[in-house]
Amino acid sequence: MKTKFSGILTLLLAFVVQLTFAQEKTVSGTVSDASGLPLPGATVIIQGTTSGTSTDFDGKYSIKANQGATLVYSFVGYVTKQVVVGASNTINLELEEDSGALEEIVIVAFGEKTRDQLTSAVSVVTSEDLAKLSPTTSIDNMLQGVASGVQVVGGNGKPGQTAFVRVRGIGSINASSAPLYVIDGVVAPDLNSVNPNDVESMSILKDAATASLYGSRAANGVVLIKTKTGRKNADAVIQVSSRFGFGQRIEDNFDMMNASQKIQYERELTALGISNAAALPGATITTEEGYNRLLGRDTDWLDVLLKKSVIQSNTLSFTGGSQDISYFFSMGHDRNTGIIKDISGFERLNSRLNLTYQAKPWLEIGINASISATESDEPRDRNNVQNPFRAMYDYNPYETKFLLDNNNNLVLDENGDPIYNLTTNGLSISEALITVPELEKRTILIGGMYAKANLTDHFTNTFKIGAANTAYRREFFVQPGSILDGYVGDADNPGSKTDNGSNDLDYTVTNLLSYNNTFGGKHEVTLTGLFEFNKNTLRNYSLESIGFSNPDLSVQAVASLPTAASTNLFTNTLLSYGGFLDYSYDSKYIATASIRRDASSVFGSENQYGVFWSASAAWNISKENFFNDNIINDLKLRASAGTSGNRNGIASYASLPTLGFGSLNGLITAIPTDNGNPNLGFEKNFIYDIGIEFSALNRRLRGVVDYYTRTTSDLLLNAPLPALGGEPDGSIFSNIGEMVNKGIEIELSGDIIKKEDFLFTIGGNISFVDNEVTKLVPSAANPNGDNIIRGDNIITIGEEINTFYVPRWAGINPANGEPLFYGSDGNITNVYDSNANVVLSGKSPLADFDGGVNFYLNYKGFDLTADFYYKVGNYILNYMESNMLSDGVLVNANQRVDAFNYWKQPGDINVLPNPIYGNEAQQGSDRWLQKGDYVRLRNLTLGYNLPSKFAEAANLKSLRIFIQGQNL
Repeated sequence: MKTKFSGILTLLLAFVVQLTFAQEKTVSGTVSDASGLPLPGATVIIQGTTSGTSTDFDGKYSIKANQGATLVYSFVGYVTKQVVVGASNTINLELEEDSGALEEIVIVAFGEKTRDQLTSAVSVVTSEDLAKLSPTTSIDNMLQGVASGVQVVGGNGKPGQTAFVRVRGIGSINASSAPLYVIDGVVAPDLNSVNPNDVESMSILKDAATASLYGSRAANGVVLIKTKTGRKNADAVIQVSSRFGFGQRIEDNFDMMNASQKIQYERELTALGISNAAALPGATITTEEGYNRLLGRDTDWLDVLLKKSVIQSNTLSFTGGSQDISYFFSMGHDRNTGIIKDISGFERLNSRLNLTYQAKPWLEIGINASISATESDEPRDRNNVQNPFRAMYDYNPYETKFLLDNNNNLVLDENGDPIYNLTTNGLSISEALITVPELEKRTILIGGMYAKANLTDHFTNTFKIGAANTAYRREFFVQPGSILDGYVGDADNPGSKTDNGSNDLDYTVTNLLSYNNTFGGKHEVTLTGLFEFNKNTLRNYSLESIGFSNPDLSVQAVASLPTAASTNLFTNTLLSYGGFLDYSYDSKYIATASIRRDASSVFGSENQYGVFWSASAAWNISKENFFNDNIINDLKLRASAGTSGNRNGIASYASLPTLGFGSLNGLITAIPTDNGNPNLGFEKNFIYDIGIEFSALNRRLRGVVDYYTRTTSDLLLNAPLPALGGEPDGSIFSNIGEMVNKGIEIELSGDIIKKEDFLFTIGGNISFVDNEVTKLVPSAANPNGDNIIRGDNIITIGEEINTFYVPRWAGINPANGEPLFYGSDGNITNVYDSNANVVLSGKSPLADFDGGVNFYLNYKGFDLTADFYYKVGNYILNYMESNMLSDGVLVNANQRVDAFNYWKQPGDINVLPNPIYGNEAQQGSDRWLQKGDYVRLRNLTLGYNLPSKFAEAANLKSLRIFIQGQNL
């Protein structure tokens, strides 16, 4: 069960200290819009140099410049202005909104573009958006509900866990559907290593026009992250932020039985003749004294096992620059204890350095490096009572954490310590959390280096090398003498230890040669050639031993008997080259084209190469002379089409026949493990997209609408082989299947109130996705493709992937309370048939649509942010409910209060089945299928920016405090 958090109250004290060093002349002032509203983050640069600064929360700035120098003031969506420095030391400036408001700078593959020059579908999360969200521990969770077409589902709820991120639906059956993550130009394993405070902006590339530039690594979209950088000739700035808060579990919408209710329930079931209830206290305790003793032990297992989590986050950063160097350096520490008692939770340390050096007027060199070290104390998350989130519902309320005597006093061992109580499940989860520790450690190093040379006025060459190294280690120790060891351990060699881990090194070398020129003042052409080499090396190991004499000594060397050891090495490479063309005429008509050829060692010798292309165009209608609309200010149409490939998640040697090695009687043995396929190749995506971008009502209303179709072909599936060589169930990995995702995405935002000291904006997005499987593995019986059954889900032609596939529940027989089902012939029967599964068309874990709504209010230094996330149309098969309403099958475990509402007499309807032990009402069926629709207030923040005059009096540049709640 997932851990859920609510009521996270955070307090942030952020201050910026500006260190000032004597230079020629200091110019300061305020940058605002025409209504006098401050523009935080506006850029002020000395013309002809890279020296500059940016405005603070109140629009204030300070910069050193010579008298006579020209200052250039700019802000996204506003007209750039230039002012010559005169005798005055103060320059206050108002910027006018740009008539071409789509001028926002957007990071795209291998560079940046202004918004009006984009021909593709890109969702952007700006630094302003991130500031409103307020940082959390995880970047991926910040994406939830913020960008259209991006679905974010939390992992298992543990602190620090990576979320499942999908861009425009599921793109594969067996390969990965996760997007490609690129941080400052370096491919990263996930987003968990990034400190949210370090992020400047994010772009999500959703269509082929931009994603295809990454070839076979971008079939599922690309998430680009740009981290903060310094500015040359800027004062050194120190920023410190600190957050402290608490988290707690979200309350259930149902009630579990207390001790009195559970005893009564057991008595009723015993009277009904349920044999397994007869051995429980409700039946065996007949005296008032014994009954009162059990009532005195009424235990709230949620209170026993759970606690309020403590959440801490601290960040320190330095930024600035000299004439030739700019820098950004940060350090961060995050800690979340989690809500499970006796578990230390999650902790992360990270650091980042971004450095740029202007070595020559024509040569720029840059370094981006980060390190993240995490440690997590892991509770067991399997679906049994070893999982505390399962145990807290299963354990009976008259059972206690520690063993009690007949007077309800603690029973102590020979050392005077209380003895853990074995519940009816035979295990003490409280003891297991201490004596069965599981620890995970992960260190991620990400680094990149580039050299950008302006060879001539028109030619630029950029050479980049980037690498990401992930070192993972897991330790799982079952202490000798622990309760679990008594069940799964070796009596002669008590205690067991498993150590496993991996080291994953991925590096990429890229060279880009670009030509840019403008002809006739209106025709701008950029042509870029690409060469890229990527190599990934994964090493992993596993060690297992038994026989530990001391619970405080858990290293493998002290074990009496090693039981297993293994190591593995996986290597794959990717060689790519290609070209990109950008053309613009008078900024009205824009066209792009790209082609890239990837060669991957993962695939067979006959099919190692994949060619991926894209073409796109855009028309800025609002820049035409004939366009003169008093309502609509900006209007752009765009369209794109192209292909991308997928090799993510495919084993390094999937195309080769492989052997597995072992030993027998001291001799080395080898047996075939996988059949090779020399024709194995890339999964392919063909995507076309049509979009419109607009602003209206003096740009108070802004919007983007997209329609797309994404067809994934050559899906990698296991095709059955004829029964040869004694392998009747043999199969071969092949490119066979096909799947289609179609969708509509809408983003809208508007300034409801926009005055000098009052700003109120509303924004929202909605994404509709329709998934359909169109081709699977053919067979003699079904040439269109056989079904793929995965437990309670099915992949079948004409349906969504992972549509639910279970027998249908028909209710109960009102005459006798028997459970009823629909049989394989469609008729109602009282016999459960596990082979009577039915494809429940339209019911799958996939949502029909999802999105977010956000509100932002700023009034005289106070600000209020509220972000909602919603999801509609998905289904959940809730087998946890089948345990809590087990109809007499699991009577030894606690039940929900509404379990009393069972059939009692002929004619009863709208009740639970007659609780007869061994009945099949609890079996898997659509009885447990529930709609997963929800709306969640994922972020609520109230903040206050202290007026600059008070901050400056304390030698601070700015001071902000806020209180925040998440997942409310």
